[in-house]
Amino acid sequence: MPEEKKFHRRSIRLRGVDYSEPGAYFITICAARHRDIFGKIENDRVALSPLGEIVRACWVEIPDHFASASVQEFVVMPNHVHGIVGLTVGARYIVPLDPKARTPEKFQKPVKGSIPTIIRTFRGAVARRARRELGVSGNEIWQRNYFERVLRDGKEYADASRYILENRRRWEWDRENLERRMKPFDE
Repeated sequence: MPEEKKFHRRSIRLRGVDYSEPGAYFITICAARHRDIFGKIENDRVALSPLGEIVRACWVEIPDHFASASVQEFVVMPNHVHGIVGLTVGARYIVPLDPKARTPEKFQKPVKGSIPTIIRTFRGAVARRARRELGVSGNEIWQRNYFERVLRDGKEYADASRYILENRRRWEWDRENLERRMKPFDE
């Protein structure tokens, strides 16, 4: 009898990293199938769709639900979201200095106030609100995973901030721009 193939979900988290540690995290979350469902770019400005407005509102509300989180620069693009989430040590969230005492997130074992928990909660809030207000299913909104990068110093923070703030002006050349991908090369 042939051996059964087991499929394992590949984690995008760095092994052993505690994503609840104070610091800044550059986040990118893409729309399902990279569709332009959050809005469009007009004259270097983002004109948000009703779904895009929900995404923006839920992003801004992250600190209301996570005392240790703050939202820094962010932009809702036609088919993705870029943002910087800052985590600080508060009275309720003290990160242990001993690496053995840290609690890295594991599958089905969320860590309160960690980046994966914050992003999962954000995406769930968008899905619930979109279903209630627009009749849109959550699996029609988000790509399965997201990307994050730990910003380790001031230069990385400045680079990520600049990238976010300039993103809409570069949309015409962005490889995520669905309209650009559909154009023939000779145009």
